Amino acid sequence: MREKAGSDSYNRFEYQAHWILYHMLDNVQNKKPFLIYCEFHDDMAESEHSPSPTGMNFYQVKTTNTKEQWTLGSLFQKSKRTDGSYKNSFLGFIFYNFEKFSNECSSCHFISNADFDDEVLEWQSVVKDRKELKHENLTLYTKIKNYVKLEYPVMPQHDFDTVFDRFIQNTFFNKSPLSLEGHVDQVKGVFFEIASRYNLDIKSGYLLLTNIIDSVRKKTRTIIRTPISYEDLKKKKGISSDIFDELEEKFSSIPKHNELYSSIEGHLKGNGLSNIQSNAILRGLKKHHKKFLDIADTLYQDIISGFIQEVDELVDSNFDVLDDFTVKNELLENLIEAFLKQHTHQEINSIVLRGVFYETILSE
Repeated sequence: MREKAGSDSYNRFEYQAHWILYHMLDNVQNKKPFLIYCEFHDDMAESEHSPSPTGMNFYQVKTTNTKEQWTLGSLFQKSKRTDGSYKNSFLGFIFYNFEKFSNECSSCHFISNADFDDEVLEWQSVVKDRKELKHENLTLYTKIKNYVKLEYPVMPQHDFDTVFDRFIQNTFFNKSPLSLEGHVDQVKGVFFEIASRYNLDIKSGYLLLTNIIDSVRKKTRTIIRTPISYEDLKKKKGISSDIFDELEEKFSSIPKHNELYSSIEGHLKGNGLSNIQSNAILRGLKKHHKKFLDIADTLYQDIISGFIQEVDELVDSNFDVLDDFTVKNELLENLIEAFLKQHTHQEINSIVLRGVFYETILSE
């Protein structure tokens, strides 16, 4: 049971980290500057990207493999601690955010892989249209208020009413587009869809993706003490759209595909390959570049990533002899023959792998 609990905790952490990256990528696609804070007050907080942000939006990311829909009852369900006391429910904790961080908390968002029932959707339909729930549906408003009051029975009524009205109008629910089983590949697909605009080669793309998700993990785990200055908070817990602006600058300095094709063609012909042979390898590489934009085919991406890793290992092991084209070609033939025996994909053949090989060894 302890091993399963540890595994579940890790899976929740990984889902949360990938959802944060997905949220950032969505902002990048919509050209929206952002500044997010990993595990600050909630699973994630977000402010406008400015020297003096006026407020924050808090995000709670919750996964479940037992619920098809969240109901008000399940959202207000409290869990028991080992000492016999009770923790706040999910929505009770969100109410706490509005009370505790009244000067910071502009809105709270509950994100989950599961859907929401009709009452929650009714609540959302009203407040997202910027109407007041107590005027549009007093029965639902009162039901939710009674749930919250059970968790805050001694809070002065005037204070409770003030916080509750902010809570009811500024709490939002969204079903995550990421599935429990496929979230890693889904985020990878979105990342490479963005990276493809810059003709980024696969090896560099995987390296950048790994660096960014590792940064999210690291900042999520970083423990801070409060009070803390805004600058220190940004440094220790924050990730901004600046990171993608910097990546864009780096992308623009990477040789474009046409430059890469010319470099490979010159290398192949300079080492005695005929026009027919050189053109076949270039066609294989171009076919690969086109196929790699198919973000739904994660098997293809994984197989190619594995091949690139084996190419790197081959280069490291045979560095001193790779200037000899005959030896290099023999090593390549042996590598491709062994690799194709272990990996099968209808779009991957020896010509495609030759193109990927030369892209890998000739790219800076």
